[in-house]
Amino acid sequence: MNVRNVGENIMNKKITIIEIAEMAEVSTATVSRVINNTGKVETGKKEKILELIEKYDYRPNQIAKALQARKSNTIGFVVPHINSPYYAGIFYETEIAAKKRGYTLLLCNSEADKRLESNILDTFVSANVRAIVFMGGRLDDMSIDKKYINEIEKINKKIPIISCVDIPELNCAQVYQEQKISADELLKHLSKEGYKDIALLGGYANIRTTAKRRKEIIENADRYGISIRKDIIESDYSVEGGNVAMQELLKSPQLPEAIICINDLVAIGALSETYKSNVKVPDDIAISGYDNLDISSFIFPGITTIACDYKAYAEAIVDMIQNIDNIAKNTRRTVQANLIVRGSTKRNA
Repeated sequence: MNVRNVGENIMNKKITIIEIAEMAEVSTATVSRVINNTGKVETGKKEKILELIEKYDYRPNQIAKALQARKSNTIGFVVPHINSPYYAGIFYETEIAAKKRGYTLLLCNSEADKRLESNILDTFVSANVRAIVFMGGRLDDMSIDKKYINEIEKINKKIPIISCVDIPELNCAQVYQEQKISADELLKHLSKEGYKDIALLGGYANIRTTAKRRKEIIENADRYGISIRKDIIESDYSVEGGNVAMQELLKSPQLPEAIICINDLVAIGALSETYKSNVKVPDDIAISGYDNLDISSFIFPGITTIACDYKAYAEAIVDMIQNIDNIAKNTRRTVQANLIVRGSTKRNA
């Protein structure tokens, strides 16, 4: 073995435990014992290993070590967009709830990418995590195929999966928000304030959560004498998406009396466009959203919203994980949302 050549070849790349072992002419198990200070290692070999670790600035894969060390108490948590305040809020509260019960959360951002999402799932399975919490991503796509359903259900036989999307055809545990009652309360409130001509703004029809929110609004509008415009202006779920969607709506010959946005970010984007166009909220048009982000109460006027109870949602997720061995694998639990009325829809505020 030419130890010199091994060392020269790795000077410009991240070193591995295998290469440390090769240069020290020991096994990887011996290197591991030195790193973790466990077991006996001959003094000369130990000094050689420590010298190489320092020379090449070797850093063990801390995530892998943590997973192996705490695999029974580690929960994998997958989100499609970590920059979303909604997903970040749920993760934050879930982490707090999990820590109280002795669990550690490992967050992975799939970026809504199919291949990356599958790789993350494979990693969690290899690490033998306690459970996998799935927020959105492919599970939220209405066009989800049977092949992917089978993939999830196959993993669920090894590692419990908690879906945070309501998917009737998926045979795994699910925890999700129930917003039908609060959507009905929103319609009742808008009708009471005198808004009868309403448009829906933002989101995409192929996203399961979006389709469900729209359905709950459209199906109950007639009860309150409200007309929902058929033309829904779609956009992504960001503030910028709300900007663009509202710009399009402002081109309408006749503005609706109110808009129900797919989430608070879109509502905030829409609100910012009304300022630019000298359209007054709520006098000229009312705006509401979903999720109750913190910022929605700080801007003026505050955004009326169907609020997610982040703490209750987190507790439900962790409670299901803690009791996963004692419940059916297709157990469904819901967390009730509630309506919070603010200045963006109150004409007499």
